[in-house]
Amino acid sequence: MQPTLFFIPHQWLGWPLLVAWLLISSLVAVYYWKRGGWSEELKGFLPMAAVVTVVILFVLPAVEVAGVDPENPLGPLVNRGLAVRGYGLCMLLAIVTGMGVVIWRCRRIGFPVDPIFTLAFCMVIAGVVGARLFYVIQKHDQFFGPDVPLIESLKLAANMTGGGLVVYGSLFGASIAAFIFFWWSKLPVWKTADLMAPGMAIGLAIGRLGCLMNGCCWGGVCDVGMPAIQFPAGSSSWVQHLSNGSLLGLKTKPVLDRASVELGFANEVVAVGDGLGKEIGVEPGDVIAIGIDNPDRIRFLKAWRADLADQEDVKFAWRREGNQNVVGLPLGKLPAQSLPVHPTQIYSSVNALLLCLLLWMYWYHRRSDGEVFALMLILYPIGRFMIEIIRNDEAGQFGTEWTISQWVSVGTIVVGFALFSYCRAFGQIAEVPAIEPQSE
Repeated sequence: MQPTLFFIPHQWLGWPLLVAWLLISSLVAVYYWKRGGWSEELKGFLPMAAVVTVVILFVLPAVEVAGVDPENPLGPLVNRGLAVRGYGLCMLLAIVTGMGVVIWRCRRIGFPVDPIFTLAFCMVIAGVVGARLFYVIQKHDQFFGPDVPLIESLKLAANMTGGGLVVYGSLFGASIAAFIFFWWSKLPVWKTADLMAPGMAIGLAIGRLGCLMNGCCWGGVCDVGMPAIQFPAGSSSWVQHLSNGSLLGLKTKPVLDRASVELGFANEVVAVGDGLGKEIGVEPGDVIAIGIDNPDRIRFLKAWRADLADQEDVKFAWRREGNQNVVGLPLGKLPAQSLPVHPTQIYSSVNALLLCLLLWMYWYHRRSDGEVFALMLILYPIGRFMIEIIRNDEAGQFGTEWTISQWVSVGTIVVGFALFSYCRAFGQIAEVPAIEPQSE
């Protein structure tokens, strides 16, 4: 797990970065103009250049992060600048690789490439927006509340440097942008969708590695002899295991007492095993709560300054028969890693990679345009539904144990089968030969 690779200092952002970008984009525009005048390449580049300029001026300053001062880890947080996340780097690599796969096949079959660049740009922007909107709606209580100003909520919703994207939201957003583009450009809808499908799958495979680096989308506790992975202190899974008492040797269940829930107690102790919980004096029937102010500080101290760990406390509270007790757990006494969990990020990545290969090969065997895309809508949700069974970062919805992603998976499978049947019955017969022509 490596959520932050490095920081771009605050002093490098703003006008220095803007001037550098304007110089680079001007050189690229002049190159396109000399090569073909007011060409499609230049038309496609200018909107992207404008978007990047807006991002530099308004978005980057808003997403600079406060972090632990390496010189004074126990002191106040300082402005570290723009965090370059492992998650974001994997997303960028996913986009480039996915585009490379699509462009390679387009050139092999003589399909126009220039519109694909513009289409991909629109799909990426709409996909990211859709993925974030899905996440914010799904976890709206983390962003909006009666005590949180609307402007602050919107800033939190827009800040996705540390993750917080949902694949299905990306699929919906990108699909909407694609079909608007198809209507505007008159590209063949289903043939283009078939070309894009393998690139979307390989992009997803690489993007899931970003989830692994970020420590999100983790699996449930693995105690059955299967492959497992442990995340460091301060990670989301570590925080969850600490909050539910697992790292303290406690077995818990969700609190049902409304009064306790309103006071912030989320778990009720069922059994007490060996660990800090027993040393503190927690008993079955108690309700517990953990207060973690800054996971990044915990992660930094545990990883780099273990000598200072005991100077940082994690607040632990338990309530028994109306009486509440609070103690500070020295960070040095807490485990350095989470419990072993299923490596669902790796499973998801392998699943998407196999899906890419299957979609790539099915291109040669499709009878009509649209079948490859429809097959992706059928197969990906099946794998996602199964992986959700061993994931442990989302709660069940609508009074069931199914997560929102599982419900969406079922709906997507139905849409995929309907589209596949439609393409077989009424779609245009595929015109591309089964064997791609060799380049001379």
